[in-house]
Amino acid sequence: MSQITSFFNQVFQSFNILSAVDILIMTLIIYGIIRLIKGTQAEQVAKGIIIILVITQVSDWIGLVTVNFVFKNIITVGFLALLIMFQPELRKMLETIGKTNVRHIKDIFMEKDLDSPSVAVDQIVESVSDLSKTKTGLLIVIERQVPLDDVVETGVKLDSLLSSELINNIFQYATPLHDGAVIINSETLRIRAAACLLPLSQNKNLSTSIGTRHRAGIGISEHSDCVSLMVSEETGVISYAINGKLSRFVGERGIRRILTEILIEEPSHKSTKSKVLRRKHSNGKK
Repeated sequence: MSQITSFFNQVFQSFNILSAVDILIMTLIIYGIIRLIKGTQAEQVAKGIIIILVITQVSDWIGLVTVNFVFKNIITVGFLALLIMFQPELRKMLETIGKTNVRHIKDIFMEKDLDSPSVAVDQIVESVSDLSKTKTGLLIVIERQVPLDDVVETGVKLDSLLSSELINNIFQYATPLHDGAVIINSETLRIRAAACLLPLSQNKNLSTSIGTRHRAGIGISEHSDCVSLMVSEETGVISYAINGKLSRFVGERGIRRILTEILIEEPSHKSTKSKVLRRKHSNGKK
């Protein structure tokens, strides 16, 4: 016990601002590692290593010489064994760290809200960009105030979490759901359905070069306040349609701008407006 007391006394006497920074950095590193290995086989191994380290340190403090000797040797041999056993995983982790940028570092240390509008914008933009590069046809309809229940009924209902991986997989050629539109609700930020049939635009002023996918995207925007996003499978050109008007060659920035407008700025404005109205209403009652 005297060793433990002297250890803690020594720690507190030498504690300063640099020590606090040192502890904070190590805490962040450990937390990042925990986030990386969470839900993997390495998580169980890590728990075993922690138990062995605790036993080794406690045995050293209370003077269990034999136990301490055995566990110190287990750590030495076990470390080499782990390097051999988890060599592929370690290499993959080091490659991930080497490719990591500031944004990915932020994602490691901060829990992402998968239902947040900003994440939804990122997921849709990423999917549109990916499919544009591979010239894979895409048709996404973002439902706003006017319900598209009748359109949802024509497709396959999903009610799934919005992710670029799922969107990319849906629109891959020859997959069961690739032919048709994906419906995303702007409030729930979930994919309501896929392979949905849309009404074609009857606008005779449209160019003959505009294909069925784009005519369908324009057509549904003529009947509701939705926003349609399209990627041409012939050219990879990104377009969108609002109120029956088609905007072509908008690129990734153009899609991000319109999505930010309808998924982030518009709901935020409505929320602020409703709060002001409620405040005025409550003041009027007083």
